[in-house]
Formats: sequence, C-alpha cells, structure tokens
Amino acid sequence: MKPLKTGEIIPGIFAVSNGQVNFYLVRAGQRHIAIDAGASEKSALAGLSALKINPGDVTAVFLTHTDGDHVGGIGVFHQAQAYISKQEEQMIDGSAKRAVFMGRNKLACPYATLNDGESVDPGGVSVKCMVTPGHTKGSACYIIDGRYLFSGDSFSLKGGKAAPFVTLLNMDGAEQKKSIVKIAGLHGIDAAFTGHHGYTEDFAGAFADWRGQDSK
Repeated sequence: MKPLKTGEIIPGIFAVSNGQVNFYLVRAGQRHIAIDAGASEKSALAGLSALKINPGDVTAVFLTHTDGDHVGGIGVFHQAQAYISKQEEQMIDGSAKRAVFMGRNKLACPYATLNDGESVDPGGVSVKCMVTPGHTKGSACYIIDGRYLFSGDSFSLKGGKAAPFVTLLNMDGAEQKKSIVKIAGLHGIDAAFTGHHGYTEDFAGAFADWRGQDSK
C-alpha cells in the first residue's frame, strides 16, 4: 500500500495521511467536504491541522464504506452531514457480517443514505454516488463535479493500473471485479483517488484493460 502524504494533491483537493490510509478534502466554496474520515480522530486532527483546515468548516462527509480505517475519525466532523450508500447500511445494522478477524462495522454518528446514481450538492459541489460492491456489500465511489473519482477500497492501483483490492479483505472478489468494469465505463474523469494506493490522472490508461468487459 502506498498512501499519499498529507498535502494539496491538485488545486482544491487535499489528502490526509492516516498511516496506511488516506481520506480527502475537496474545497467547496469557502468550506470543504470530506471523502472518508480516516482511521482515528487523533490522526485526522493532525492532518487537518497541517493543512490549516478547521474541522468545523467541513460541511459533509461521504463515506466510501464503513470499515474502521475509513470511519474512525468521523467524530472530528460533528458539524458535518455524513453519507453512506443505502446498500452499506446492512454492514452496520447487523444483517451483513465482515470477516471475523475484522469485527463488526460500526458508524458512531447520524447519517443519510444515497442510492446508486443519486447526487447531492453541498456547498455548490456536485457529488454523485456510484455503488461499487465487493470490498463491502455497499462500497461506493463518489464522483465530484463529474471530474474526480474517489473510490475508497473499490480498486487498487499497481503500476498505474487498476486492480482488485487485497483479496483477503474483500467480501466478494468476483463482485468487485464487476464493479471495476462498471467504473471503467466512466468518461470525463480527470483523476481517480484511492484509499490506500494513491491516485492517477490517467484514468483511461488505468482502466484500459477493464473496458469492454461484461459487468453483469
């Protein structure tokens, strides 16, 4: 895994390093939205401090899934609206179980749900939910202004190429491959950001091997 260092990656988009995982901040007018919340409140606060971003200026947090390393810092954003995909709800209500060694997923905050293809626009920024199951039952990507894709653990990047995430940590590897094919069908993406494997500004090249495959 090769997460990004804390800092501005491209204008208006910031990565926060929480050890082996990144979460991201996107400027939305005078404030920010977050994609994921990091592994812990301590590391999230340290990253925000380094970026000189006040957690109270984050208006919304879009969670790609509810594994602890992506939601552990959610308490920092107590003034923000949290979102998960509707399908991810089963991961926290007890109807779907993670691997025994990972424990049960939890989300210690109120939240709203988004369906596949549904969009919201906090701070005038368009955020579209794209459900991409496989890593968890309701893993999702979020597309910002039609240009920037934030994927959590829906795929990894190896040598600049999209690949499945760590097999042991996926709930359904075959389902994730279908989701990667679904992602590969997107157009107009300027950059794609992952939770653990950095980012790419060559979306077409990263997904070239997945295009044209059957996602059903």
